[in-house]
Order: sequence, then structure tokens, then C-alpha cells
Amino acid sequence: MAEDDTEVGESIEITELVDDDGNVIGTVVDDVMVVTSEDGSIVEETIDVFDADGNLVVEEDVVDVYDADGNLVAEAGEILIEE
Repeated sequence: MAEDDTEVGESIEITELVDDDGNVIGTVVDDVMVVTSEDGSIVEETIDVFDADGNLVVEEDVVDVYDADGNLVAEAGEILIEE
């Protein structure tokens, strides 16, 4: 990588939660964003859980920071529960 190259990537996965009859009872959205440079990487993952009506039930957000050698140097996370 050139000295000031920064790469950004994002992946989003959506999974439907169904009951025994095949009815959708909710969804899980897993969103991962990665920013990488020669100095290291930052990975942010947000997981949202929605009920069948589309209301946010739970959200988890985790940020990991890695150095240039791929070692985890910092991690922060938060779980939000909506009522």
C-alpha cells in the first residue's frame, strides 16, 4: 500500500427470523465497516434486531482498533435496548 492509501469496505447482511409456521417475527441486520491503512485498521460492527413491525428491539455497536501488525489495541462496545 502506498504511504497515504486508505481503504474502506462495508458488508451488510440481513437475516429474517421466522416462527415454526414460516411467519417472519423479526429481522437481524449485521453491518460491518472496515477502514484500513498502513498504520492499522478500524472495524465497526453494528447489529440491529427488529421485531415483525419494524421496531428496533436491540442494537449492539462494537469498534475494534488494530495496529499495523494486526494486533487488537482497543475495543469499545455498547448495547442499546429499546423499549
